[in-house]
Amino acid sequence: MDEATPDRAALTEAWKSWMEEHIGETGRIPPGNEPDNNTWVRRPQKKKPDLRLTPGRHVKLTVPLEDLIDRLVKEKRVVAFIKGSRSAPQCGFSQRVVGLLETHNADFECVDVLDEEYNFGLRETLKRYSNWPTFPQVFVNGELVGGCDIVSSMAENGELSKLLQA
Repeated sequence: MDEATPDRAALTEAWKSWMEEHIGETGRIPPGNEPDNNTWVRRPQKKKPDLRLTPGRHVKLTVPLEDLIDRLVKEKRVVAFIKGSRSAPQCGFSQRVVGLLETHNADFECVDVLDEEYNFGLRETLKRYSNWPTFPQVFVNGELVGGCDIVSSMAENGELSKLLQA
């Protein structure tokens, strides 16, 4: 710790002094400092629900699945087609991609390629659409960025941050 950074004890003493001063002047504990107050507690970020491309397997599509994929990746800035859900990825590569996107605070959509009820036939159709054989697949601004290895490499060299900020 450098000299400009106060240590924990100094910060604690400053806080106690401020509390005593406030209580002395107002007769009350400062807002947000009451027992059981959760104002300053970090809450886990709410995760967006995963997208479903169809209303269900039992409904006949009036639009080809390729068109639904194309519309999705062009309308949404960042889309990750993963195995499993955003909150419970079903493979390590998908988990890594979700983690990297979350670490970079990306506003992204997830589509579960294993969901055969609402995304029936998506795996094979997406492989043809993207000409990429594996999952996860990440699209940014309508373009395939790649899978886990490419996204990881981009995160390491700073390219992912630049791409997501652009």
